[in-house]
Amino acid sequence: MKKLIIQILTLLVFITEGYTQQNKSTTMDKEAKTVIENMAKHYAENADKMATMSDAQKLEAGRKGYEGIIPMAGEAEKVFTIENRNVASKKGHQIPIRVYRPNDKKKLSMLLYIHGGGFTAGNLETHDRPLRSLANRSDFLVIGIDYRLAPEHPYPAGLNDCYEVLQWLSDNAEELNGAAKQIYIGGDSAGGNLATVTTLMARDKNGPSIKGQLLIYPNTDLTLDSTSWQELGDKGYILTKKAMNANVAMYTSDDQSINHEYVSPLKSDDLLNMPETLIITGGYDPLHSEGEAYVQKLKSAKVRVTHWHYDGQVHGFFQMGAAITEGNQLITRISQYLKDTN
Repeated sequence: MKKLIIQILTLLVFITEGYTQQNKSTTMDKEAKTVIENMAKHYAENADKMATMSDAQKLEAGRKGYEGIIPMAGEAEKVFTIENRNVASKKGHQIPIRVYRPNDKKKLSMLLYIHGGGFTAGNLETHDRPLRSLANRSDFLVIGIDYRLAPEHPYPAGLNDCYEVLQWLSDNAEELNGAAKQIYIGGDSAGGNLATVTTLMARDKNGPSIKGQLLIYPNTDLTLDSTSWQELGDKGYILTKKAMNANVAMYTSDDQSINHEYVSPLKSDDLLNMPETLIITGGYDPLHSEGEAYVQKLKSAKVRVTHWHYDGQVHGFFQMGAAITEGNQLITRISQYLKDTN
């Protein structure tokens, strides 16, 4: 396993340009610390190669590097059925989705899951293994979406894809043997951003009813002004501020857009009538302050919020269940939460 993790991290280093590893304290989870140390080592070994890359080459390397995280989730669990489908967009393109069915029961509650990857990377494969586990352990019909990525498709292309798939799920719930009134939406990192913004859109447009949100270390403020970005953004804890600023610029370079609630939901002046929400943050994740701020803003809007903070964890641990035990435990805990709130 150690050799496998090192091979994976050789790819992952391309995600974080300008990487230097520093420890905030001694409280980091030991397994997460090993991941960070290996990442720092392999970044150093590949720094010269990265320095000669064009922006286009760095983007492609980052995407392939993100796919390198796949084995860190462990072996792919068998699921009752897995089906790849396409949702026809009103704009004329096809939106790929993957439907994970844990059993043959009818009227299953549904979770639309939106992958992370900084708005520029990620696909159905990067999150396949965690979503298999999530479907099996929760007894939910889990639907992954392969939305369009920046910079080829900047805001609001990916967001619009997510909203159209949400509408499709609601309209086609009976065919899927799902429950139209039991739709949850979730995502990690950039996917957490898109999940909660899709929920805002559904509320504003009188769209499909969403019963709950699952936001795993979500991006909620793309200005990157939070305290944890200032404290952790140059420490090499998976994300760096330099790399994230580059991703934000690819997603939207318009300052007005960055401050719009559909890009930075923390900026919203109205979070009333949002559904019950679970938010997960990590102490060594540069996103944790904006996640915590979103918890408080939702509570101020009288939204029922559950917040789990993993003080010793780093960004991305949800996808690293084979390397970081708490990542695997998190999937089980989320699954029980979904059962309990269903």
